[in-house]
Amino acid sequence: MTNKRSLIRAASVLAVALAAGHLVQTMTAGSPSRAEPTPAIAVLPTAVTPVQASIDAAAPIPQKPDPLSQAAPACADRLTLAATPGAMITVMIHSPCRGGERVVLRHAGLAVAEALDADGRLAVPLPAFDAGGKVSVLLSDGTVLRDAVPVPDLGGLRRFAVQWVAGDAFQLHVGPGVAANLPALASLGDPSLDLPMQAQVYTWPASQRISPVVEAAITPATCGRDLLGETLLLTEGTTTLTDLTLSMPPCDAVGDILVLNNLVPDVTLAAVN
Repeated sequence: MTNKRSLIRAASVLAVALAAGHLVQTMTAGSPSRAEPTPAIAVLPTAVTPVQASIDAAAPIPQKPDPLSQAAPACADRLTLAATPGAMITVMIHSPCRGGERVVLRHAGLAVAEALDADGRLAVPLPAFDAGGKVSVLLSDGTVLRDAVPVPDLGGLRRFAVQWVAGDAFQLHVGPGVAANLPALASLGDPSLDLPMQAQVYTWPASQRISPVVEAAITPATCGRDLLGETLLLTEGTTTLTDLTLSMPPCDAVGDILVLNNLVPDVTLAAVN
């Protein structure tokens, strides 16, 4: 539309110039004492200048960058994984605009909640339960980050884990004899979060016979109700996820500890101490 208006304006200027030339010619024709008038086309150079100016004025004006579009990459969420010795996966999160937020890490049935630091960073070692090394991270707004890293040295190990939510707390214990070069017992999850999701994981060589033991303390917060959790058992490269429901004794047993043994392969109620 701007170019059309410029062309119309130029045509109008040219029409005025031609009319003016015709008027001069008519006026001078009635006066023989005067010299023959200069042709009307001589005024055209004065009409070209405004046409060019109009076309230049219609040229697009450079736009300034939108500050919001530039800010988006600075808040990008990144998940990076690295396989480390002992069949571990180092999970590294960088979410610069999510400082202090709660995140949930998931891997092969294992699920724990951690908190980003003030700069939106987190680096945590995660015991691998799957050779494919798939990990997902659930952010507070529902965004899910996914990545995977192969874990080549998983075959020669066995792993057992117990995990729970909020106050349904368990403790994992194993007797002596585990190889010293393995990160045998790992505690995962931040207990200070509003809805903590925690786990304890034990690792041992597949050549050793280990009997993990799960304990549950009878407290005023746990007595007289069911504790809910899950166990994960990694053996021969395959992980089995099992629900764990434990009916706690009445509150007159506060102070005692409920012990579960024979957890590999079965979970059975052993004793009340």
